[in-house]
Amino acid sequence: MSCVAAAAAVSAALVDNDSDNNEEDGDKGDDKCSATARARDGATMASGPATLATDCTVKPCPLRAPLVVTVVGLPCRGKSLAAHKVARHLSWRGESAKVFTVDGNATNETLSEISLFFKEGNNVAIIDGMHLTRASRQTVATFCCDAVFHHLLIEFTCNEKCLQENVTDTVQFYRKLDQNIDWERRFRESNEHWTPEFEPCTALEGPLITVNNSEDPMYHSVTARGVRGAIQTDILGVLASPVIRQQTFYFSRHGESEYNVLGRIGGDADLSPRGMKYADRLARQLGGPGSAPDCPRPKVIWTSELRRTIHTVQNIPGPRAAIKDLNEINAGICEGLTYEEIQERFPQEFAWRDQDKFKYRYPHGESYLDLLQRVDSVVQALLTNTDVLVVSHQAVLRCIMAYFKGVKPDDVPYINVPLHTLLIVRSYGYDFVVETVPLKVECVDTYRIQPKNCSTSRTKADALTTVPAHFDAPLSQQMSTIS
Repeated sequence: MSCVAAAAAVSAALVDNDSDNNEEDGDKGDDKCSATARARDGATMASGPATLATDCTVKPCPLRAPLVVTVVGLPCRGKSLAAHKVARHLSWRGESAKVFTVDGNATNETLSEISLFFKEGNNVAIIDGMHLTRASRQTVATFCCDAVFHHLLIEFTCNEKCLQENVTDTVQFYRKLDQNIDWERRFRESNEHWTPEFEPCTALEGPLITVNNSEDPMYHSVTARGVRGAIQTDILGVLASPVIRQQTFYFSRHGESEYNVLGRIGGDADLSPRGMKYADRLARQLGGPGSAPDCPRPKVIWTSELRRTIHTVQNIPGPRAAIKDLNEINAGICEGLTYEEIQERFPQEFAWRDQDKFKYRYPHGESYLDLLQRVDSVVQALLTNTDVLVVSHQAVLRCIMAYFKGVKPDDVPYINVPLHTLLIVRSYGYDFVVETVPLKVECVDTYRIQPKNCSTSRTKADALTTVPAHFDAPLSQQMSTIS
């Protein structure tokens, strides 16, 4: 299930919306200024303070108006990890998101930085602070109302067990930065100081997601109210899964295949002799025959449905699954051809792909944009696990590694994922560190650098909307659809 689909399922189950808020997004159904959002029902009206209403004139937000997300919660509730997880996911999916870290509340300087950020063409600002009082949150809400930005509140809580785990983990992280400070005492005193100040969010304050944080999916819960639009729904889907603090993943392409040796793309070719040697070497690295007692051992193994990935892991112990979404990019009419044959038979197609490799879709096949959407469900599933080995293909792993490396979509097709190399990804604070481990088995190099000059007789826009005469009408409709 894609992230958006998962978010929709969560939203259907948990979000309280009354009939006044069921319009589709559009000129009549756009979000109103969240600072002046009316109560959704009588019970909410009674529970929320009337003083939250403001004299700010209600203005409809354009559908694609920028979004400001205000993070709310006491220290060590998992706010920062979740905020950076949301920003990473949105940026990976093509939005321009950034986390603005503040000590307590957003200041006028923070809001000025956000205004400049939006003027530069970006569209999602996440303010990572505490914002414990209604007055502090009202400052941001009024700013959004005046500037006609969408506004979303995300409030984080957790139980005592989760709080202790968060404190312990945070202390260990900061001790690496400065061992002369008693970090545990500092965080406990901070909690004691700020707890009396905390005023939980109410429905009167605007669209709200409440996260009860836990690494245990049985205790992690998310509720939402007033969430609408694709980006807010996407955020809800990301937050629905618990944030695992310490994670390790293993990624590898299949061993060299017979098609790799011949320079052909796609297909379901089996491993070459050197590819089989790499499979044995990878098994020794990850708990298979001949491995060291202290070597890492994946808890689960995911491969594509194609033979070359399944045979690459055949000697690695552990439960496994062949996943369709990990199959290589579909090259359509170019399946099984070499790049030289593609250039000879379809010169215009070859040039168009070099012009915009991310959005170009093979006739009757896929684009990298299609692929990024396809592997979304894989990435979201990975983030709820650890110690997973994924053996897949070059284009697929480019899309997955783009998430962990923070690579922008247009640069995804040029991430180098070499054959016969193990990539180990470890979480480190808010970020991920990628370790490259070549296993020193000779193989071909399948990496193609980005061409410096790929001009043709037509423009880039033509390349994305025009189809050569040798394709029929239904296919021309497919080729003009990029997303």
